[in-house]
Amino acid sequence: MFIDMRAAAAALGIVLISSACLAGPYNPVTQAAQSKLASEGFDPGTLDGMVGAKTAAAVTSFQQKSGLPQSGALDAATLEKLGIGVSTAKPVADWIALPSQADIDKLVAAKNDPAQPYSDYLPNAPAAALSLPGAAILAAMNQSADIYGGRRPGEPKHTDQGYKYTTDCLKTNYAPTDWSDIAIHYYCQMSKPRACYTYALSGKSTPSGFKYQRPAAYRGCADGGLKEAADFVAFVPKTQPLVFQYVMFGQTHAFDHEQEQAIINAFYGVKNPADKAECAAKRPRRTEDPTDGTHCLVSKIMSPRLAGKGD
Repeated sequence: MFIDMRAAAAALGIVLISSACLAGPYNPVTQAAQSKLASEGFDPGTLDGMVGAKTAAAVTSFQQKSGLPQSGALDAATLEKLGIGVSTAKPVADWIALPSQADIDKLVAAKNDPAQPYSDYLPNAPAAALSLPGAAILAAMNQSADIYGGRRPGEPKHTDQGYKYTTDCLKTNYAPTDWSDIAIHYYCQMSKPRACYTYALSGKSTPSGFKYQRPAAYRGCADGGLKEAADFVAFVPKTQPLVFQYVMFGQTHAFDHEQEQAIINAFYGVKNPADKAECAAKRPRRTEDPTDGTHCLVSKIMSPRLAGKGD
């Protein structure tokens, strides 16, 4: 019975916490809930996306204060009260206008306390749970996929090489566990242009192996000064510089998860994210995604844990 309940909850995108199992695997929605609980004055412990005794106690205290049944579970009512959405049918929209360069520069400049275990995602931090210019991001992903062939087999403008580049990128062993879902799916459509940025981040841009932080990597590629910059210069700064920076500078749960998954699922043509077979058939997995066809859901169990780098 317990397993069946877990499966039913997963299909609905709900995180369950039982008193018999206070420790569990990583879930990005749990991490967002922990951040929100902390901002409300409840101590969930480390913002690690895993349910422990402190998180369960914080959930129970929040439910008591909010007049909800004190189950200790991050059920639908509790997540709604916390302002965390997990809908599997959210339409894509520009939930915010595409930020200006000044807006992005301000976000990049805002630093959090580096002594914290998730220095980029303290409660109410300037780079946590940000809304997305969803329609603009989806348009940029479509543009990249059409130009570089990243569509699924059988779709218009698909190329075998382009799709292989996309899926290989999603499965990279250069594990971007500090990257949000939208960041890696957006980025992997770019084929050749992304090489410069990858080299800059991984230390392949200089003989000394210096690893650039993301804003500096963008500037170096956009200015043409880094290795493999020509393809980057020819595409990114001319077509989607603001989208690239806003999406790629954010880490782990920097963005609203519900919005992220709505954009990604729309891009891959997933009509029912809760349908495991459709999800598995249409949406390629990132390395950290679950393997059971639930990777299209907002609330999903991922391995390994995603964590920000502090840059």
